[in-house]
Formats: sequence, C-alpha cells, structure tokens
Amino acid sequence: MGKKILLTGFEPFLGEPVNPSQILLENIKRDLTFNDQVHTLLLPVSFAKAPRLVAAAMAMQDYDCVLMLGQAGGRKNICLERVGLNWNETEKPDEDGSTPVRGTISSQAPPALFTTAPVEQWMQILKEHQIPVEISLSAGGYVCNNVYFKTLQVLGSSPETEACFIHVPYLPEQAEGKPDRPPGMELETMLKAVKLILSSILQRS
Repeated sequence: MGKKILLTGFEPFLGEPVNPSQILLENIKRDLTFNDQVHTLLLPVSFAKAPRLVAAAMAMQDYDCVLMLGQAGGRKNICLERVGLNWNETEKPDEDGSTPVRGTISSQAPPALFTTAPVEQWMQILKEHQIPVEISLSAGGYVCNNVYFKTLQVLGSSPETEACFIHVPYLPEQAEGKPDRPPGMELETMLKAVKLILSSILQRS
C-alpha cells in the first residue's frame, strides 16, 4: 500500500484577497502526479475549528505525514518550522472574531513540541534546486502555530506519523500593495518546493 499524506492550507485572512497556501493546495489537488496519495484539506483561519478539522481527518485515515502550509507575510524564504510552541500570543482576531488570551495552549503539555520530519534533508533538497529556504524556530503565535502544536500533540501517540508546518512568503502581487513592500515569492517557486517535499516523502522507503 502506498504512502498517504495529508496536505493542509488556509483560507485568506486579515483582509488579504488570497492566501498562497490555498492556491498551492488547489494546484496539488489538480496534479495527477500525486493521484490519491495526497489528500488536501482547506482550513479556516480559526483557533477553534482548524485544529479540530485536522484531528478529524487524521482520525479517518492513517497518514504517513501531515504537511501544513501557511502564509507568513514578511518572510523571504520557504520556512520549515522545526517546533510548535505551547503558546498563543496575538492581538489579531481570527475569522470567528476570537482573540485567545495570551498564554499556554495546553497546561498538560510541554512548552514546545518538535517535528520528527527530516527538515534538514528537505532544506538540502530545496537548496539544490536554488529555492530560498530556511529552518525556522518560530511558527508565530497565531492560528498556524496553534494548529501545528495541537497536531503534534495528537500525534504524540503515533510516532510513525510525521507532521511539519511550512510557511511561505507573500505572493509578489500581495507584497506590491503594501507600504513597506515586504518580500514576495513567485507561486511557481513555492509550488516547486512543495512538490519536491511531497515527492521526497512518497519516495522514502
């Protein structure tokens, strides 16, 4: 039986007309290369709903890897997140209008949970293809980190399943309209990065 990957992305948020992670998800969904081995799941930018949807998907299917995509405006590289922090900290409400109290996500859990995914290997693969990439030690304090931490928490009892969050920069058209002109990355580059990582997972023995 072939490997199975759950690939998630987010809807647009905080007034953005698009979210590159959603566009990447749609492209992978249409790509017959990955056939039925990659299942896609679009998440709302919601502290309450997003982690529950990922957990429900994992309960329905045994996945070899849960790969989560999200937008990190202001970053210039593909960011492979090594750690999910047991911490919420944001002044920006989610799409439900909810802003969590600053503090730990789970009082019963350690301060941080680390991915077991081979992020160093993925970084090397992307570098070999001249894709700007780095390993990041902070997935932020918003919904991205929250769903990452809670997913790692769920997978604590399933060490055979890997999970990793990957942040992507703004698309160039998103960056253009902003006063500080943050970095942008072409969709083609982001898509190539995601495909290389998916292929690496599926080809691993």
